[in-house]
Order: sequence, then structure tokens, then C-alpha cells
Amino acid sequence: MDAFLNPFGRIGPTAFRNAALILIAIGACLGLLPWVRPDMALLSFANLLLIYPWVAIWVKRFHDAGKSGKLFLGVLAVWLIVGFAANRLIVSRFVPAPPPVDPHFIMASIMAQMHANALPGTIVSVILSLAFALVINEELKSDPAENAYGPPPVR
Repeated sequence: MDAFLNPFGRIGPTAFRNAALILIAIGACLGLLPWVRPDMALLSFANLLLIYPWVAIWVKRFHDAGKSGKLFLGVLAVWLIVGFAANRLIVSRFVPAPPPVDPHFIMASIMAQMHANALPGTIVSVILSLAFALVINEELKSDPAENAYGPPPVR
């Protein structure tokens, strides 16, 4: 649990991969909530609570490679840009256009769009998250000795 809440120290590639897979699974479940239960669509915004655990594990992983945790900001920027572009592309191809908005049914229209976007949006999110987490994790080489961020993680 400390891996998700404490951005200080180091985390090895295996522990990072496992933590990332857990966060991706939780995010996918929350992302699919509007598709499974349209009446609980607004609960999918709980995905925002996963931002801090992602920051914590990424910073620790960069620390393990002997790099500043601030490099995560670059990863985050690229991740968000690619994710937004991919989501817009997929949604424009597979999600029907929203009906004209009737002021009396704005909330119903929002819920319908969230329901329609849930499955393709979650698929895109999972694929991009896996790609970023696993590829960058593989490319970052662990520093085998103690570095400025602490001793090497226990394998």
C-alpha cells in the first residue's frame, strides 16, 4: 500500500509493473461503470482519485533509475495528449452523435453520452496505460547501487 501513497524512495520494475496493472484494472472498472450502470455514471469521475497513486509509483520508478521524479511530468503530458487524441478519434468513429440538447433533458443527454463513450474510452485508456507503463518501465534501467533516492528496492 505504501507504493501507492508515498512518492519517496524507489520501486523496482516488477513492483512498478504490478502496481500499474492494479491501477489500470481499477481505472477500467471505474471507466466501465457508466456502461454497466448508467445511473451511476457520475461515479466514474472517481477515476481522478487514481492520479496520486500513479504519480507516486512513477516518481519512485524514476528514482530507481537514478533520475528525478519530475520527469514524470513529461510522461504525463505526452500520455494526456495521446490519450485525448486517441479517445477523440475512437469516439468520433464509434459513438453516435448526441441528439439535439433539450434544456429539460440536459442531464439525461450527458448520461447517455457517458454511457456511449464508456466502452471505447475505457479500451483506449487501458491500451495506452499499458503501453506507457510497460514500455517506459522496460526502458528505465534500475540503478543497482544506492543512489540519491535511497537503497535499491528489495527484489
